[in-house]
Amino acid sequence: MSVGIDPDRLARLEEERRFLLRSLDDLERERAAGDLEDADYEELRDGYTARAAAVLREIETGRAALPPAKPRRTGRLAAVWVGVAAFGVVAGLLLAQAFGQRGAGDTLTGDIDTSLNTLLVEARGLQVSDPRAAIDTYDEVLKIQPDNVEALTYRGWMLVQVGAAADDRGVPGGEELVARGEEGFDRAIALRSDYADPSCFKAITRFRFYGDAAGAKGPVDACLAADPPQVVLGLVQNLQAEVDAALATTTTG
Repeated sequence: MSVGIDPDRLARLEEERRFLLRSLDDLERERAAGDLEDADYEELRDGYTARAAAVLREIETGRAALPPAKPRRTGRLAAVWVGVAAFGVVAGLLLAQAFGQRGAGDTLTGDIDTSLNTLLVEARGLQVSDPRAAIDTYDEVLKIQPDNVEALTYRGWMLVQVGAAADDRGVPGGEELVARGEEGFDRAIALRSDYADPSCFKAITRFRFYGDAAGAKGPVDACLAADPPQVVLGLVQNLQAEVDAALATTTTG
C-alpha cells in the first residue's frame, strides 16, 4: 500500500522523524560540549540529515495524497509545521556548513567573538527542543551584534513557530508573534540578500500561515536564486510549485 493512503506508515515515519531530529539536536549539544570530534560530528550529521530529508519528503508526499479533511483552525498550524519539516529544521541544522557561524559584516574578535559563537551554537541546539529558549538565546546574540543575520533569521523562525502554536490554541498575540518573525526575515534579507534562509522562511510563513500565494511568490523565487543547501533544494522547489499552482488557480478562477 502506498504511503499516501497508509496512516500507519505515516505514523512510523513521524516517529522516525522525531528520532532523527532528536539525534541531530544531541549531536549539536555534544559538539558544543566538546564531547564529539569534528570529523565524527560531520559524518553523523550528514548521515542523519540525509535520512531526515528523505523521511520529510515522504511524509510531505504522503500527507498530500491523503483525502482532504474538513477545514479546522488546526489545519493552518499543521501546514506551518509541514513547512518546518520541509525546510526550517533541516536547513537550520545545516547552517554552519551552508552559511558559516558568523553574519555578514561581522568583524568582532577575541572574547566577544567567542561569546557570540558560543551563543549561536547554543541557540542552534535549542531550535528543535525548546523554541522559546532559542528565542532568548538569539536575543542575547543580537545584544552583542544587532545585525547578525543568522540570529535575525532563526529568532524570526522560532517566533513564527511559537506564534502559530499560540494562534492554534486561541491564545491572544499569536499572530503578532508571527508578524514579528517576519520583521526579522525582512531585516536579514535587507542585510544580506544572497542568504537563502530568510527568504525561504518568509515564503513558508506567507503561504502556510497566511495562505498568501502572491506574498510568497517573491520570497520563494529569491530563496531558490540564493542557492539554498542541496539537501533542501527539492523541498523548496516543491513549495515554489505549490505557490505557482495556487496563483494559476487564482488567475483562472
